Amino acid sequence: MYIKIAPGVQVYITNEQINFINKYKDKESFRSIDLLPEEVQIAKILGDKSIFVRKKLDIGVQYALNRKIRFNNGSKK
Repeated sequence: MYIKIAPGVQVYITNEQINFINKYKDKESFRSIDLLPEEVQIAKILGDKSIFVRKKLDIGVQYALNRKIRFNNGSKK
């Protein structure tokens, strides 16, 4: 599936990443210390792809869903 993060910019996400997004999309924010070890890596990847925004804290990282993203159906034009 593709997610549009800006006009003309799309990133591909896997099913595992979609499940992670669906799990945490209703939370306003969450911390990396609250995640399971395998979820921390997924959060880092999605932060690199600009799906989640990050804020460095003294202990860990705080993540929040980027509210400007749009989900596409996966078709390319």
